[in-house]
Amino acid sequence: MPTLEEVLIQGQREQTVRDSLRLLSPRCERLVHMLFYESPSRPYQEIARTLGVATGSIGFIRGRCLAHLRKQLERLGFE
Repeated sequence: MPTLEEVLIQGQREQTVRDSLRLLSPRCERLVHMLFYESPSRPYQEIARTLGVATGSIGFIRGRCLAHLRKQLERLGFE
């Protein structure tokens, strides 16, 4: 069973991720949610249609969005 301190640390980490997601552009935030928070995640073709972009560009956009997310997480002190 986790200790109270471990539960608090985990909650703080989760909040930092939520805060970082809100700092992304709306398109990046939406893309991250579609890829990583929906179960099952949507196929690239459906994501591309929803975002109004070419299917082939989803991988590139995902990489850029995750890089921005990483920067926001670092800025907020995520470890």
